Amino acid sequence: MNLEIRNCSSLTQVLRGKRPPETNRGGALRGERFAFQVAYRCDRPWCDLTVRILSPLAGLFRVRQVQEVPVDFIPETDANVIGKRCGFYPDLLTELLPGNTVVSAENIWKSLWISIDIPLDLAAGIYPTAVEIGAPGENALFRGKPFQLEILPFELPPQTMRVTHWFHADCLATWYQTKVFSEKHWRIMERFLTNAVEHGMNTLLTPLFTPPLDTAVGGERPTVQLVGVSRDAAGNYRFDFSRLKRWIEMGRRCGITAFEMSHLFTQWGARATPKITAVTPDGRTTRIFGWDVPAEDPRYASFLAALLPELRRFLEAEKLEKDVYFHVSDEPHEEDLARYAYGASLLNRFLPGFKRLDALSSVAFFRHGLLPIPIPGLRKFDDFSTEELPERWVYYCGQPQTVFPNRFIHMPSARNRVMGMLFHRYRVDGFLHWGFNFYYSRFSKFPIDPFRDVCAGMAFPAGDAFLVYPGTAGMPLDSLRHENFHDALQDRRLLQLLSSRIGAAETDQLLDRSMPGGRLTWSTYPGREKQLLSLRHKIETRLKATGMKGEKTLP
Repeated sequence: MNLEIRNCSSLTQVLRGKRPPETNRGGALRGERFAFQVAYRCDRPWCDLTVRILSPLAGLFRVRQVQEVPVDFIPETDANVIGKRCGFYPDLLTELLPGNTVVSAENIWKSLWISIDIPLDLAAGIYPTAVEIGAPGENALFRGKPFQLEILPFELPPQTMRVTHWFHADCLATWYQTKVFSEKHWRIMERFLTNAVEHGMNTLLTPLFTPPLDTAVGGERPTVQLVGVSRDAAGNYRFDFSRLKRWIEMGRRCGITAFEMSHLFTQWGARATPKITAVTPDGRTTRIFGWDVPAEDPRYASFLAALLPELRRFLEAEKLEKDVYFHVSDEPHEEDLARYAYGASLLNRFLPGFKRLDALSSVAFFRHGLLPIPIPGLRKFDDFSTEELPERWVYYCGQPQTVFPNRFIHMPSARNRVMGMLFHRYRVDGFLHWGFNFYYSRFSKFPIDPFRDVCAGMAFPAGDAFLVYPGTAGMPLDSLRHENFHDALQDRRLLQLLSSRIGAAETDQLLDRSMPGGRLTWSTYPGREKQLLSLRHKIETRLKATGMKGEKTLP
């Protein structure tokens, strides 16, 4: 048996028929999660291979297999992609088989994802780490070159930026075939939420009522309503917040620090009301609002007039006044200004002082005083750059597909991770994406199998709908995109540390000098592996130059 082994960076996407570029060094701070890859190719048709880590830090490493997933839809692209044709692309991370083994195929490149959470008390210095691979029962062992992991004598500061990847409770109930808000469902949601927080998410979409998102007009998603509603014969409402309280307690237990309440009007213009159910005087649970009820219906205004003051008192009792965001409607257009203004007026009347934000593209909503915290897409960010915003957010989704960064499976990982540099350069306070775990088709018409369909029924660019895969026993499985975006958030924290030492202006200059035009922008950025690794190394080098007095280092 012959086996070729090559160390690769975390930004390499190892393709089965192409020898990957070799990278044998990397740096990390204390408190940072660091990852590199080991690519391998065996000349045997089929065999089990055993994996062993050789390192002074061997017991701290986690090793997973990088798996390919089928991509059946690639939309318009530019030149900076790893492929333009449908096929199999690396993305899914799975645990090793029993005995720390993997299965190889003849002359096909595969890779291992090797990660470590750097302890805060680890001495600074170089830690060589090699991977040994061999077939069980054979004497032949193959060892790759040592990967030189440098631990810098600095601690990564805490994350200050708000991050939300919309969390879809109904998708988990559907995939795992469990009743919504059953004990099993709560356990599964907590496992997925723990994973999200471990990757930098700290703001949680909270379904007061079934979120009116990605739902066909006239259609419905499974009911995931946290607020209990009952209505008596006289039409008076009563509300039960016990399930909402449990949701908030779960979020806090997992590490969530802010909650965004689900939208109180439908997506794309606030034309109708969200799906809301209530227990009626005869004891039945009935849908009382939905697509069939216009937003301006006075019955809904009366409902909100009853609900929102009680909800406000509940949130104040939970001490969440400063850590809650409310939504009117997702992605409204300028022709929806009047309708959006009506919805915003209701929230302003009953929830004064609470934060409001929405994803949109037109600056007119902010200039008309309708939305305090707009969330523009990448292509529209500059339209808001001169506005005095209380918080500066940004988002992307199925767009943009060319020029700008994004995290589609067919894009190089550098176009994902570079967001951290851009977050810092543009002083971004928050980031929103719509799909942490959306396992339905477009408009939620049918469930999908995310292991076979990463495009949500050929509707979205590959990987846009979710960051994690639903593993067995209710455990989420990570993706390369999930890990790389977390690295982006860590890069932002590294730049904040550097700014605290050398100043914001000099840090900005370091970033700008990395680009040929002398300016790092949303459309001009280091979007390839070597470029981004080089910039990260320059940042580390500049940080080390600020001094290491009193730091613990290796003898």
